[in-house]
Amino acid sequence: MRPLLGSALLLLSLASQASVPLWQVDPVHSKLLVAVEHAGFSQSLALMPVSAGVLHYDPEQPDSSRVEVVLQPARLDFGDERWNAAVHGSGLLAVDNYPEARFRSDKVTLDQNGDLLIDGTLELRGVSLPLQLRAQRNGQRRHPLPPFRQTVGFSATTSLSRAAFGADAWPGMVGDTVQIRIELEATRDRNAELAPLTPDQR
Repeated sequence: MRPLLGSALLLLSLASQASVPLWQVDPVHSKLLVAVEHAGFSQSLALMPVSAGVLHYDPEQPDSSRVEVVLQPARLDFGDERWNAAVHGSGLLAVDNYPEARFRSDKVTLDQNGDLLIDGTLELRGVSLPLQLRAQRNGQRRHPLPPFRQTVGFSATTSLSRAAFGADAWPGMVGDTVQIRIELEATRDRNAELAPLTPDQR
């Protein structure tokens, strides 16, 4: 009886996941903002587009949500060519050796304030470490412009230690704590299935 019960529970779990709507990240309206201390004088700011991603999300089933996004660290832009070259170099992001970063969620929960707590794994510079995002859903409705697709939007924040990922150059000049804000829009995809991103989606 126990093997049969286990199989039934697995099928119910898969059916529940399949019922959660799939959304494709809109790279035009999805951005990541980075803030890092510069020599104790200011917080240097940089933008990076969220180049690709998928999420399963239903506000009625937040614990069934999943998200996976792909980032291209070479597109992190501080607004200055020399500063960008230094950040992209081997002591920090090492983009020649690690052209992609990736975040995959492991668990999504709803806290008492209504925020989504997204626990997952960030892969950066060949290092994979746990990371938690705190996200708010901004809106979910039919987009007012063609092609009028159902759209959902989120704002999320987190922080990480750059040294923990091996980006440890210039500790006296660049702060270790990196603050991150993400603004993300995604459109409903009624035809796709939840699967890892393929090269043509990146």
